[in-house]
Amino acid sequence: MDKFVETLNYLERNDNLSSIDESSTEIRVEIFKELYENGLVNAIDCCSKTGLSYLEPRINMSGRQWLIEQTTSKTIQHSVSSEDIIDLKPNFMGLGINFNALFRRFRRK
Repeated sequence: MDKFVETLNYLERNDNLSSIDESSTEIRVEIFKELYENGLVNAIDCCSKTGLSYLEPRINMSGRQWLIEQTTSKTIQHSVSSEDIIDLKPNFMGLGINFNALFRRFRRK
């Protein structure tokens, strides 16, 4: 999934790209082909028996919407998982232990 997001981000930043083929180093043509077949990018299909090739590759509105959904869902998942439902921080004379952080640290090991 990250390869699709990276490819769409690259296309969004580089709107002057003239072609993508098997010799392209910036974008893997196989990933672009999947995006093209799913309607997330526009291009002129110049594929032949000798190889894959696309002219004037551009991200379209469906691709931009999908990219926004992917980036916002990761942000929401990260913020929800990092918050604690119950905050356990007992104090004694100004000193305390954060049991939630202690539990997370032992669970990672």
